[in-house]
Amino acid sequence: MKGYKGTILRIDLSSREIRREELSPSLIEHYLGGKGFGNVINAYENPPEVDALSPKNRLILAVGPAAGTQIPTSVKAGLYTRAPLNNVGLESYMGGSFGHFMKRAGYDVIIIQGKSEKPVYVKIINEEVTFADASSLWGLDIYETEDRLKHNHGERARVLCIGPAGERMVRYACIGHDHNRHFGRMGAGAVMGSKNLKAILLIGEGRVDVYNPEGLKSYVRELNHRIREHPGTGFVYPTAGTVNFVAKANDLGVFPSHYWHRGVAKYRDKIDFDCISSNTLVKQTRCFGCTIGCAHINRIKDGPYAGIEIDGPEYETIYVFGGLCDVKDIRDIIKLNDLCDRLGVDTMHVGNILGLLMDATEQHRLTEQFQIAFSDTEAMLSFIEKIVSRRDNWFMLGEGIREVAQHFMLEDLAIHVKGLEPAGYDPRGLYSMAVTYGVSNRGATHLSSNAYARDISGNARDQEVSGEDKSVDRFSFEKKAELVFNMINFNAIADCFILCRFLNRDLLSWEDYAELLCLLTGKSKNKEEFVEIANNIVSLGRWYNIRAGLSFGDDFLPERFYSEKTGEDFGAIPKEKYEAEIRHYYALRNWSEEGIPKFDPPGVL
Repeated sequence: MKGYKGTILRIDLSSREIRREELSPSLIEHYLGGKGFGNVINAYENPPEVDALSPKNRLILAVGPAAGTQIPTSVKAGLYTRAPLNNVGLESYMGGSFGHFMKRAGYDVIIIQGKSEKPVYVKIINEEVTFADASSLWGLDIYETEDRLKHNHGERARVLCIGPAGERMVRYACIGHDHNRHFGRMGAGAVMGSKNLKAILLIGEGRVDVYNPEGLKSYVRELNHRIREHPGTGFVYPTAGTVNFVAKANDLGVFPSHYWHRGVAKYRDKIDFDCISSNTLVKQTRCFGCTIGCAHINRIKDGPYAGIEIDGPEYETIYVFGGLCDVKDIRDIIKLNDLCDRLGVDTMHVGNILGLLMDATEQHRLTEQFQIAFSDTEAMLSFIEKIVSRRDNWFMLGEGIREVAQHFMLEDLAIHVKGLEPAGYDPRGLYSMAVTYGVSNRGATHLSSNAYARDISGNARDQEVSGEDKSVDRFSFEKKAELVFNMINFNAIADCFILCRFLNRDLLSWEDYAELLCLLTGKSKNKEEFVEIANNIVSLGRWYNIRAGLSFGDDFLPERFYSEKTGEDFGAIPKEKYEAEIRHYYALRNWSEEGIPKFDPPGVL
């Protein structure tokens, strides 16, 4: 079975049973890998009646046919489960190195269920799978846990682990890897914590056989040349990483600030890449085997937080702290990032919740205990510790933005879709993101389409919109349903292989995926067949959410986006035109006018 190891590993923490199953040829044919495998297994094995924090909820790790090979950015792994945050299908992708070595250990999919009676970590050393007591690790932060396990088992070990936030089941706790890589958003760390699973340690030393090894080497050489020659992957991302967009988003007025009341940060010149390069930047770094290298090490050299060094911060972390919370110093953002990474809590969720409390404080709508001022870093650090403690009245702040808003009667202020807060691209100035936030299965994620890039450039790629005119107007809904539909499909296939968004968004084509699939597996598929697979995967996610109780109304944006301008920059989103465009999107998917899929998922299990 070229391109795959052909094995699903099942681990039951309750019974300590280890079982291996053959990867179904039908599953491969209909769903390819990664996102496809994870979504179909999650849909059938984690039904709506399963509570996200119960032993029955399965934690699913999956990789695609590219994993374990020399293809650039193919080290990513996918994680799928029922989301503690908002009870929809959780889907998260992580760089680093785990996906590469999971495949080399011999597994395409790992499924973990049950609950251990006491803290445990799972050791997967190639074909050997054992359980180890984690009592001495319980309570340690993510850095300490990973460092201790690597000290005990050697630097070859790849570690996934949770910190105190996961142990205490904060509903937006993340899973850490290589210190600063994460399965973030929606609470996968809480699922591990609910199972008393502190860590997964993996060593993979096997080889991955592909159908045409010489052809793949030649393709990779050419792809690396394309990466170096492209202005984004060859210069912008290696130079400034995702932080390059801080200045651009502010220039366009779409950098969400002062908890979504403004589109320009109050202290923009204190948090952008020019500031970072002059004050904290140490060096460029990268995920294992990546030829792009978009990550950067930063160290605080002076001030109260001197000595802290992290891989980051990324754009999204700067947006939530420097934008929504008006933090005025990049060193403060690095400190906040470091604390969140150590405790194992997602920065985007934390920043949005703190921003909401700051907004409510400014409007005199909170009791004194929960009042916090914009720009107050010390108070933010204290609040984060209290949130993770889950003690007394602070428990509620670990439940997620929707529940926090309901508890404090702030639903008119809170910004989220389906319980998930938007990324750092204000849809009032980027209409493709309005559609993306609404129709994405997870909620207001940017990663399903990445269509903000087309709003900003003003042009779509040939494969993204039909006709000769590829221009994109960021203040118009014209072509937006088609653009988002095509970009979500394309990203769905990228997540089946699993490859990096920057490579997929800027360089690859349907022809690349056809060639890659043939080189890796010997199988042949054309664009139409890929689109059918993508549509089935996306529709399956929609079907899962509808079974969980979601409906057409959950695709609407927060009312503030329809009524409130971001300062004097530009107007609110016209609600009627937005609704018409998401219905257009439904039609492209062959869903009903209420967004219900009209298909029977291919039977594969």
